[in-house]
Amino acid sequence: MNYSVFIHKNGAEVSGVALKDQARKKNMIAHLSSKGKSTVPEMAELLNISVPKTKKLLMGLLQEGLVKDTGRKTQGLGRKASIYNLNQESCYFLGIEIKKYKINIGLMSFNADIVDSSLNIPFPYLDTRESLDAIIKEIQHFLAQTALPKEKIVGIGLSLAGRINVKTSQMLSLYHFGDASIKTKLEEDLGLPVFMDNDSRTVAYGEYYFGANGLPYTEKNVCIVNLDYGIAIGIFDNGRPIYGASGYAGEIGHIQMFDNEKICFCGKKGCFETEASGLALINLLNARMDEGSSSRLQKPRAKKGFIELEDILEAIRHGDSLAIEGVTEIAHNLGKGLAIAINLLNPDLIVLAGTLAGIGELLLFPVKTSIMQHSLSMVNIDTRIALSTMDQKAGLKGTCLLVRDKILGLI
Repeated sequence: MNYSVFIHKNGAEVSGVALKDQARKKNMIAHLSSKGKSTVPEMAELLNISVPKTKKLLMGLLQEGLVKDTGRKTQGLGRKASIYNLNQESCYFLGIEIKKYKINIGLMSFNADIVDSSLNIPFPYLDTRESLDAIIKEIQHFLAQTALPKEKIVGIGLSLAGRINVKTSQMLSLYHFGDASIKTKLEEDLGLPVFMDNDSRTVAYGEYYFGANGLPYTEKNVCIVNLDYGIAIGIFDNGRPIYGASGYAGEIGHIQMFDNEKICFCGKKGCFETEASGLALINLLNARMDEGSSSRLQKPRAKKGFIELEDILEAIRHGDSLAIEGVTEIAHNLGKGLAIAINLLNPDLIVLAGTLAGIGELLLFPVKTSIMQHSLSMVNIDTRIALSTMDQKAGLKGTCLLVRDKILGLI
C-alpha cells in the first residue's frame, strides 16, 4: 500500500503545490482523528481553503481508502452534507511497550482504536541477546495469532526506558550487538519500519490524547509525569510534544537535587530519581524491612526475592502502614521536584501518570502540599494537578499513536 501521506512510502520527495496538498491531507486526517467525523465545509474552514479544493483533496483520501463516507447530516435545512470519517480498516500500527518485568503489545487501527492486544507478558528486562530474541519471539507470536491482515500493518512503535535519539530512532546503550541495533534487528526480522521512543514520552503522548475521557486535554501547556521505576516528564506546548535538540527533553529525574551518596542509574549522585521514584520507594521500603519494620510486602519479597511497584499498590490497598509511610515520604520529594518544573514551565496542567499514579489521593495530596511549599504561589496558582485515570493504558496507546503520527509526519 503506497499511501500518499505516509512519509516512508512516498519515494521521491514532493515539493511546491504537491507538498502543500500533502500537508493539507495530513491536517484532514489529524482533524478527523480528534473530532471523529466532519463535513467538507467544516474541513474547508479548518484548512482555510475553498470547498471545491477541499473536496478534491478528500476524494484523493477516499480513493486511497483512508477516509470513508459515513452518511449525511440529519439536521439543518437544505441539502444535507455528507459526513466523512477515517476508515479504521485501511491500515494498522503495531505498538510494543517494554517494561521492567513485562511486555505489552497492541494493534491500533487508523482511527486510533486499539483493536487487538496482549498484555502483561512476563519478560526479563536484561541487556542480552537472549532478551532481545525474546522480544522478537513475542512479537512474532502476537502477529501469528491476530486475525487482522498482516499486509495492512504499516509500522511498528517501540517504547522502552532509556535515552533514545528520536532523530535517528537509535538507542546505542541497550540491545546493540555488533553493528546491529534493536531497530535494525526488528526491521530485518519483521520487515516493517520501526520508530523508537522513550517510555515517558509514549506515556505522555497516550495520556495527552486519550486522558480526558478518551479525548485530548483541552489545556495546551501540559506536563505529564511518568511515575514508574524512574521519573521523567512529557512536555506539551500549545498541544505539541516538546522533544528538544535530540529528543531528551523532560529528563527531570536526573536533576541533581539531593545531597546524598545514592548513585543514580545515570551514574551521578543525588539525582531527583534517587529520592522520588518508584525505585527509590522500593529501596526505602526494603531498607525499613531490613531494619525490622513489619509489612505485608515481606511475603512477595520472600517469594520472588524482590518487590515490584504493583506489590506496593496492593499493600496500600490493604492499608499497609509501612507502604503508606514510604509513599508519603516519596510524595514530598516528588512535589519538591515538580515545583521546579512549575517555576520553569508555568504549565496549565500537571498529570501524575505511570504505575505510581494508581496510588491515588494518598499520593496526590502530599504532592500538592509539597508543591505549594516549594514553588512560587503566583505561578502554581494557575497549575492544576491531576491524577491519570487511564489505569496504565496510556503507554501502549501512546506507543501506537506515536508510530501512526510519525509515519504520517504529523510530529
